[in-house]
Amino acid sequence: MNQKNKMTPPGKIVKTENSSVHIIKSGEGPVTVILEAGLGSLSIDWCQIQPEISKRAKVLSYDRGSYGWSQSTKKYRTALDHVEELKEILVKVDLAPPYLLVGHSYGGLIMRLFASMHPEQVKGLILVDSVHENQYMPGNQNKGFKHKVTFGYVISLTGFPRLLKQKVGRKFLTGEYQRYLNYTGYTLGAYQTIYQEYKDSPISAQQLKDSAAIHKDIPVVVISSNNSTKQWKEQQLLLAKLTSKTEHIQTDKGHSIHLEDPTVVTDTIFKLLEREATSHV
Repeated sequence: MNQKNKMTPPGKIVKTENSSVHIIKSGEGPVTVILEAGLGSLSIDWCQIQPEISKRAKVLSYDRGSYGWSQSTKKYRTALDHVEELKEILVKVDLAPPYLLVGHSYGGLIMRLFASMHPEQVKGLILVDSVHENQYMPGNQNKGFKHKVTFGYVISLTGFPRLLKQKVGRKFLTGEYQRYLNYTGYTLGAYQTIYQEYKDSPISAQQLKDSAAIHKDIPVVVISSNNSTKQWKEQQLLLAKLTSKTEHIQTDKGHSIHLEDPTVVTDTIFKLLEREATSHV
């Protein structure tokens, strides 16, 4: 069934030291916008964001690990592993700074670590219902979700996830992108990557805790969902205090804000792009 549903990737494959990475690169402009998808998600998650942003800037989205059309031999999938590979990708495809970083959910954690490690290259950071590192600290992980991704990984070789219609990927994708997901969501690499990323998430959380604070001159915008759980709301407020100038946008949308209400994300990106442009006038 995977072979029957196989689809040609919308982007191109770039070779790194340990991986063959599927990227979608588009647009022109002095700033490069990097779109980092959440846990279990991939480049096509940004199908409503990337075409719009490409009208004013260079844009890169990609598939981490072995999600989507990527294949990786890396054993660990911590936030630091992803930052290091992303840096390699940016060199390979000749995308120089400055960068405007946009991360959804788990992807926000990766983008924060990138900004912490390379502040001189970052001109803005947008966190779309991002997880806070406390979410992944030992003892704080969602045990139900951990069991689910572990079970999916263990039985993925049997084909049962397809029979149960338990694919890896984000809701709200329609049309051609849903057909893409009907292939990428059932690959062995997808189950393996989401399992490994979640397994390594406590290490990723500690990496972020050990990193430097976000530089005070980097504009940060936190866009939060309507998640009403006490823990999530508290952690969004912690993110809103990353710097003294962090802006917090509270929406009435679910976790997939970039798919449910893409305008709030594109408008925020355009706002930071305009701020970067006027700073050089």
